[in-house]
Amino acid sequence: MGGKQTFAPTAPPVTHQMEIDELRRRVGAILAAEESEPPSWEQVDGLSDELLRQLVSEPDTEVVEIVNHYLDDAPIREKDEAYARQQRQRIRRFVETGKYKNSTPVPLWTCAVALAVVVAVVIWFLW
Repeated sequence: MGGKQTFAPTAPPVTHQMEIDELRRRVGAILAAEESEPPSWEQVDGLSDELLRQLVSEPDTEVVEIVNHYLDDAPIREKDEAYARQQRQRIRRFVETGKYKNSTPVPLWTCAVALAVVVAVVIWFLW
């Protein structure tokens, strides 16, 4: 018993990389249907609904915010080309690289305004 202990090799930790790759592939198929000429909105809706149902049934699957918005916003993109271009640009980045920004950056001036309001309220209460 005093000898050297050996341990069976363990499997590498499970990552979400495979799930993300599959998600990127499926969202890419939706993007391709949307960018076809003319756009196949029925196919976009069907693929989006199918993917959303699967994601809801797998609560442990991490879904990035841009994907949720993209899957939900097809009717908006169909009517608003400017919004559609912006959203397709963001989702294309995710599909092609796996990179994404989960939120819209807040301009520095809005932080300064919020801080000024808080300071003003504190000063007002202290008078």
